[in-house]
Amino acid sequence: MVSPPARPRYRAVFVSPHLDDAVFSCGGMIARLVREGPVLVLNLFTRYLSEVKVRGVVLGEERYQEEADAARFLGFESRCLGELDVSFRREAYRKLGNIFRPPIAEDRDWLPALRQEVFAALAALDFQQLYVPLGIGWHVDHVLTHQVFESWADRGSLYYYEDAPYCGIPHSTRYRLNELGVYPRDSDDYSLAPINETRAWWQSSAAYANTALMRNLQPWIVRKFAVPVVGFYLYRLMALHRGGLPQRPMKRSLSSQLVSIEEQFDAKVEAMALYCSQFREFFSDRDDCVATLLGYGRSIGPGTGRVERYWQISAA
Repeated sequence: MVSPPARPRYRAVFVSPHLDDAVFSCGGMIARLVREGPVLVLNLFTRYLSEVKVRGVVLGEERYQEEADAARFLGFESRCLGELDVSFRREAYRKLGNIFRPPIAEDRDWLPALRQEVFAALAALDFQQLYVPLGIGWHVDHVLTHQVFESWADRGSLYYYEDAPYCGIPHSTRYRLNELGVYPRDSDDYSLAPINETRAWWQSSAAYANTALMRNLQPWIVRKFAVPVVGFYLYRLMALHRGGLPQRPMKRSLSSQLVSIEEQFDAKVEAMALYCSQFREFFSDRDDCVATLLGYGRSIGPGTGRVERYWQISAA
């Protein structure tokens, strides 16, 4: 009798909506865990119908080479599920405003099939820990990836990571966590501190206006008019998500784990920079990237800022 082939064993699997999200969000943890065993990054939405640049993001074949370069640099294995990127998947998502709103009906109806496909891929693997996005920033593909694992929320091997660079916008993490459950907050944690909502919107708008994504807009007149438009859009988006959406009858409790990536920080930044098409859209240069990461890290608590934060959920 022939024994079935052994399932590949991994120290951890990181589920990434796109080619770059896992490294941008978890590059330090990936660099740590590859020392303990093989690490796999499973990318979900990696198929494009054409090579285009839309909404400040490049979609095309070069993305695969960037992923391969980052995987080689950090030492992880990369696989692609090959689902269509949101920009090509539904007609409704041709409007930028719908990209960061709740998934439309067609995607909600498709979610069980997506879940089945992802679970089938994971069933063929043996792994100790699984990392999936929180869905900070409400990008449709990130939210869908999070929702795939709603039935796994109580598993001790499941960790949620904070989606970068969205988590770098003030209050974005707090707004998303409010939708998912209840959570403790350290007195030194400014990233989750509740404040007047008008002030929260002002801080978020100011931070977004200062991102490379906005600074890259040319000519200057386009940038000048884009800033107030984006500010108004953020106001409406934050109002939609204020206080949390009634996604489930019982909220869960969340606990956080702050992980020092002091030794892995430089490697994370270098790996992020290998995603050239994405890096230059979100950061002006390497120094801007470092400042963004350190600034957010310091807002979580006192220290160097070279940290990543992960969350787990258990039934309340």
